[in-house]
Amino acid sequence: MSNLVIIRSFSNSTDYEMAKSFLESYGIKCFGQDEITNQVYIGNANGGAKLQVKTEDVEEAVRLLMEAGYLKESDFEPTTAIKWIDNILSKFRNKNN
Repeated sequence: MSNLVIIRSFSNSTDYEMAKSFLESYGIKCFGQDEITNQVYIGNANGGAKLQVKTEDVEEAVRLLMEAGYLKESDFEPTTAIKWIDNILSKFRNKNN
């Protein structure tokens, strides 16, 4: 059985559904996580609706979504919080080496 990979989170359920339908039109089977919760609660309370595809479809799905404008390179950049935590962890790692 293939593992699923989250390739994009959407704060807007409509954007999630459009990207999902777009990929499915190319024969890429998509799965969702938290899409119902995102519709019921105020947007992005749980990190948004997460679009998942099988591991073997990730490269093609990302390429298609980027070409269609559903993804951009900045979507893959770490957030300020992640950069901050990574900076702290790197200092910790350096102390222990």
